[in-house]
Amino acid sequence: MNVLPPVHITGNPGPDWIILAVGTVVALYWLRALRLAREGARRFFSNVVKSVLVFVCSAFVLSSVFKIDHSRSQGLSLCVAFVALIRWQSFKRSRYIPNATKRAVVARDLPGGGYDPRLHHIDHVWPHSRGGSNTGDNLRVLERKRNLQKGAKRPRLRDMF
Repeated sequence: MNVLPPVHITGNPGPDWIILAVGTVVALYWLRALRLAREGARRFFSNVVKSVLVFVCSAFVLSSVFKIDHSRSQGLSLCVAFVALIRWQSFKRSRYIPNATKRAVVARDLPGGGYDPRLHHIDHVWPHSRGGSNTGDNLRVLERKRNLQKGAKRPRLRDMF
């Protein structure tokens, strides 16, 4: 009969299980945050991939076409790729939320209806300014006052689940 070995971090089983539990909660929080901010994360990673391609292509062109030595062509290519990455990341994302998504969020959060734009706001759980997406799982209906107090803060643990 195989028995799993006990967890050994500190050597004391009590703190080891506490560390394991806290680590699990933190990992779940960040996985949820990555899911809610997937639009910003996807945009960042696609821009990094495009920058790597710019680096490779410009290094090839500089070294083969312009006959610049290898180390200098890599340095110039790195500068070009970095500038391209910064430029692509500076483009603004659209804040537009489709009407069908708004209706679905209102129906989910206010089942009896009663949505009043003077009293309620459609809020991003993970803020748009921090990469939050405009999908239904990242949107919720909040009271206007609470949404304005929250601003662009990241959600706390209890707000995530």
